[in-house]
Amino acid sequence: MAHKYITNISDQINILIQAPIAVAFLDNNLRYVAHSAKWCEDYKLQYTDIKGMYHYDLFPEISQEWKEKHQRVLKGAEESCDEELFIRKDGTEQWLKWSVKPWYNYDNEIAGMIIVSEDITSQVILRKRDQLDYRILLSACTKANIGTWHYNNINSELYWSSATKKLHELPEDYQPDASTAILFYKEGESRNKITQAFINSLTKNESYDLELELITAKGNSIWVRAIGQSDFVDGVCHRQYGTFEDISERKKREHQSKLNSEKFQKLFRNSKVGVAIMDATTLQLLDVNNALVSISKLKNANLLNSSFEELIDKKDFCIWFDKLQKLLNRKRDHIKQPIKFIGPDGTIMYTQTICNVLEDEYGEPENLVIQIIDVTKEKQATQERKVFVDEIMHKNDRLLNFAYIVSHNLRSHSSNFKGLINFYLENEDSEVRSKIIAMLNDSSDNLNKTIEDLNQVVSIQTTHINFDSISLYSFVQKVLSSISLELLNSDYTVTLDIEDNLKIEAFPAYLESALTNLITNSIKYRNVKKPLTIGISAIQDTNGCTISVTDNGLGIDLTRHREKIFGMYKTFHDHENANGLGLFMTKNQIEAMGGTISVKSEVGVGSTFTIKI
Repeated sequence: MAHKYITNISDQINILIQAPIAVAFLDNNLRYVAHSAKWCEDYKLQYTDIKGMYHYDLFPEISQEWKEKHQRVLKGAEESCDEELFIRKDGTEQWLKWSVKPWYNYDNEIAGMIIVSEDITSQVILRKRDQLDYRILLSACTKANIGTWHYNNINSELYWSSATKKLHELPEDYQPDASTAILFYKEGESRNKITQAFINSLTKNESYDLELELITAKGNSIWVRAIGQSDFVDGVCHRQYGTFEDISERKKREHQSKLNSEKFQKLFRNSKVGVAIMDATTLQLLDVNNALVSISKLKNANLLNSSFEELIDKKDFCIWFDKLQKLLNRKRDHIKQPIKFIGPDGTIMYTQTICNVLEDEYGEPENLVIQIIDVTKEKQATQERKVFVDEIMHKNDRLLNFAYIVSHNLRSHSSNFKGLINFYLENEDSEVRSKIIAMLNDSSDNLNKTIEDLNQVVSIQTTHINFDSISLYSFVQKVLSSISLELLNSDYTVTLDIEDNLKIEAFPAYLESALTNLITNSIKYRNVKKPLTIGISAIQDTNGCTISVTDNGLGIDLTRHREKIFGMYKTFHDHENANGLGLFMTKNQIEAMGGTISVKSEVGVGSTFTIKI
């Protein structure tokens, strides 16, 4: 009988030590009778066979508390623990689930103890890491005023953080209950959604993230973002947890934004002004109203397939884009700019545009809205007015020239007549009187020609003047004869360097006035300390004719007066007859003929005026 019992014990030991668990049989002296391979593996022992070895020699780190437990087991007690930390001799930590029971011999006496253990270190570390993450999450949520919750499905306990209770407008000592917590959600859609989401989380391990309406304990309606997820172990939900966030302000902004959007859409669709909405990054047109379709002369589909850059003048776009960067960086609040649109047939449409930013609910730039007003007709009217004003100005210039020629050129003729008649009366020499009569005849002819030219000035009705082919040499001779008396009263030398056959195309009245003014200026502003010399030359090439009038008079300080030498009412010397109009009118007349005039001068040396026609 005893042999049979021992055999049964031996068989049981052999079965246990072959099992994939850590198990060891020790005798009453705590020496190993048998053990499983898993025992040596879990405890990382350097031996694979430890039969006969003393337990405390293998584990010298075993505490006195554990040794006392062993002694109680050897007296018939049973000890166990679902989770206990075992610190090894080398300082490593090992978490164990263990049980210790006595085993008996055939006389039913305690023969030693059986130790069964499971290394649960990895599970404990994972759980503690989850707990740490949860504590970190809880701390972050508290700082962000976000409430947290968790529900233990094993013991049906529901926990709400302080922030969650505050969100529900509940006191800090309130104890939530799973059966009533869901009733805070507004009856209807919100409560139905959270109920179904909670069931799916419990049964299908589905997480949720919902925006729901909630009625607080004080009856206030708020919007919350409810997030939840679950932990499953062996296919069973052990706990559910998540967060609450008050999003009432955001929902209000969204609601207001929706109302504003609806108002904007009504204005957008019905506006008589062209309006486009475009992406703030790509500048792709997202939507356009009918007024813009009419302005652009493009179909709606073609507009929506275009970027703003493709529709407008390139130079205008570069200027507008530079302003856009400042608008997006909040350095300006809008863009107002005239822009030329290019039609499908290449025609140009003039517009006035105003661009503003459309922001999202977070205040960040999302889209652009641009208002486009067609001002093509106004632009054309402005251009027509400009043409009209220009024509008036040209006519005014002609009147000004006419008045100047009348006052200047005719005065030269009248002064010349008067002087020659006085000279005639003062001389009784018949030969001298004959020359004076000849000079009076020349002056008379010159006066008639000047009057004919003045008639032409008055009769011109367009902005263009009619040019004549002028023999320049004889023309200059005529000008000189018209001021012959002034030359007679001066100690002078006039030299002409003009070919007899040189002809130019010019308006006679203007050319005579310009040359007369330059020559009389040479006489008027001569240096009285030396004889006057005047040189008149002309050179013709493929670019036109260059006429120069040079004198050795007082000269002009160009360092001081260069910018204003041809200005109206500008004088540079003291003279009783100086009025500051001569050079201004000369420049006006030369430019009216399409020419230019320039000057070189030095004080005390003289001046050279150069006309190019």
